[in-house]
Amino acid sequence: MKSRSSHRAPSGRRTSSKSHRDSSSTTRSAQSTIGTDLLISQTEQALAALQAGTTTFTLFSTMPAEMRLKVWGHTFESKEAVCIEHNVYKSDVNDDSTKAFIEENKRLLPVALFVNKESRDHALGCHTIIHRDEIAAPIKYAGLRPLCAKASDVFWVEFITMMNCPDELHDWISAIKTNHAGFIDSITKLEVRGTFSEFFFPRVLNDNKNTCQSSAEIDPSRKMICGSVLLFPALKEITFTGKDDDKDWVTPLGRLQLEQLKAWIVAFLEQLKPLFNGGAAPKVTFRPFKTFQQLMDG
Repeated sequence: MKSRSSHRAPSGRRTSSKSHRDSSSTTRSAQSTIGTDLLISQTEQALAALQAGTTTFTLFSTMPAEMRLKVWGHTFESKEAVCIEHNVYKSDVNDDSTKAFIEENKRLLPVALFVNKESRDHALGCHTIIHRDEIAAPIKYAGLRPLCAKASDVFWVEFITMMNCPDELHDWISAIKTNHAGFIDSITKLEVRGTFSEFFFPRVLNDNKNTCQSSAEIDPSRKMICGSVLLFPALKEITFTGKDDDKDWVTPLGRLQLEQLKAWIVAFLEQLKPLFNGGAAPKVTFRPFKTFQQLMDG
């Protein structure tokens, strides 16, 4: 995933004859790239203004608004991995999910947020910015960088979080939804990382679901394993990706266990499909390990 630091807003400034030559070169490049009569006319006007004695100019500001917005759009990464859970439970710092989590928190926010009002408005129109440390959930997120996401990003959670901390994950996503319902309600695809299985998983999951549904909880899905996916009404697809070097995906016994796990999840979602838009349960896909980079390139 590339850093946004390489993206720069186009502008020009003249303070000497050398700057004038550089500006002319930039103008010729813009003409050949865009190749419109309108832009050529605007270029001639800008050069005339320079010859009249002005000290600064920018060809960019004379471009049509829709063209400028396209330029700002090109400063956004096309696709990024965005973790939407409250934490990543990992013991191996070299794990691909841990690396992606660290990389996300080091990533710069879109440069267009800081150039001018037009660029900032366009960036905010394409991105959701959520300050995770301000989310009113019992579990607090450890990290300074806000969540910054757009529709084309890959949204992911950890399978082990779903299994071990379903109530924490549910509380976290519910808290986001309280103030940013449009964001959660617009997510159509979810990546579940580090999926693994054991022969007793279907029984454990079934017992957990029955216990939660018969409890006095206001929301019985709060402590339900996989219950947090019910908070995403627009979900169309959930992809469960395996762990790196997990033999379950190649051995007969392992594949059987994974098939049983998948069957349980499909049945679970089918039973509760009225909670999804149009009453259609999301498609469930199981696949062997893929790195985040492979997901970005795919």
